[in-house]
Amino acid sequence: MIMWKVTGMNMTKENKRMVVMGGSFNPPTRAHYTLMRTAIDALDAWKGIFVPVSDAYLKRKMRHCHPPVVLSPEMRVSMLQSMCTDSRMTVCEREIGTVEARTLPTLMELQEEYHDAEIYFLLGSDKLDLLSHLTHKRGFLDLFKVALYARDKAGITDTLKEDGVLSRYLHRIVLLPQPEGTDTISSSRVRERMLAGEPCGDMLCPSVWELFKEVSPADFPDTIDRFTGENDFLSNRFACRFVWQGLRYVNAEAAFQSSKCRNEWERKVFCNCSADKAILKGREVVPPAGWENERLNIMESILAAKFE
Repeated sequence: MIMWKVTGMNMTKENKRMVVMGGSFNPPTRAHYTLMRTAIDALDAWKGIFVPVSDAYLKRKMRHCHPPVVLSPEMRVSMLQSMCTDSRMTVCEREIGTVEARTLPTLMELQEEYHDAEIYFLLGSDKLDLLSHLTHKRGFLDLFKVALYARDKAGITDTLKEDGVLSRYLHRIVLLPQPEGTDTISSSRVRERMLAGEPCGDMLCPSVWELFKEVSPADFPDTIDRFTGENDFLSNRFACRFVWQGLRYVNAEAAFQSSKCRNEWERKVFCNCSADKAILKGREVVPPAGWENERLNIMESILAAKFE
């Protein structure tokens, strides 16, 4: 009988075990495959399921990356399916069409489908805070077990014992040694290499590489859709002095609102207005006929003056 050392107890091959790995898989890498296969072997599981997150969630997650490299859900699923060369591995598409990340509901649905299976959710040791939160708020470890990868087994064991929540669930957590080389491979590194025009096939399974090599930087233009942080200067509210049509303004919004006025005297009122004040004053102005049709051209003219 094969025995596996688990935190706080010994496990036998008496149960029907299933390993679940959630993630963006943008794209799936050799590390994903190795971690799943290692967990299946270590737990003697009969099935390992990859669960890619939804397209909506992934786009929100990547919105601060420029360019935001987001592979289509169809491509991510196809890559994962091509990677499942081990007959024990499969892909679950339950989350693809959803809006939010929904780890717990997905696992509960899988448990209902595979009612006789003992589900182990695969996590890295960097996710302990999340595991503690989910267990404290939603009873995660009461419902499911966790296979936890760690480089420093002794250190992680001490951390688990010191955690006020997780210390009560040591018997629900299996510690697995981090497979060699998997900590140097990541989806983000694959994307960075692709954007830089550098080879990245060494971090992908051959079948995934065949699909991913068709992707190029041109497929992901550097779109900025939020004018905050380092891009706040792009906002029409950004404070900066510039001249447009003979008058000096302190932000682009003020200049735009002044364009509704019929003469220079009325426009001067907007010159030193903050963006918020300009918007309020602008609501009081009835623009001349045709202004609605010209407002995009007007804004283009104002932005040209601002950035000059």
